[in-house]
Amino acid sequence: INEAYEYLTQKLSDLGLVYIHMVDHSAMGAPEVPQKIKDIVRNNFKGTYILSGGYDKAGAENDLDAGKGDLVAFGRPYIANPDLVERLKLDAELADPNPDTFYTPGEEGYIDYPTLHASVTG
Repeated sequence: INEAYEYLTQKLSDLGLVYIHMVDHSAMGAPEVPQKIKDIVRNNFKGTYILSGGYDKAGAENDLDAGKGDLVAFGRPYIANPDLVERLKLDAELADPNPDTFYTPGEEGYIDYPTLHASVTG
């Protein structure tokens, strides 16, 4: 299987694919993507390598500093924190997302999470 990932990522790199987004949902109970596979992709793909799955600020910084990826994507934390970048800069507490509202119609769960400023002042 390692050879398949080596071949695939080399060919995708040769095609000029801009990025690969590696999603590891093991933090949510899914099987972990083996580090060996992540390393193969990292070493063979020359485009931007985006990591995601269960990251917090410290974990993202550690993996970026270690060269494990070029970027880290935040999905669920960003849904619940429209000002996620500001919160991360300030080491502020993050709001928890409400999974009951994921992919549902209406405003709830999309635009009703408070910003840090609104949480502090109101």
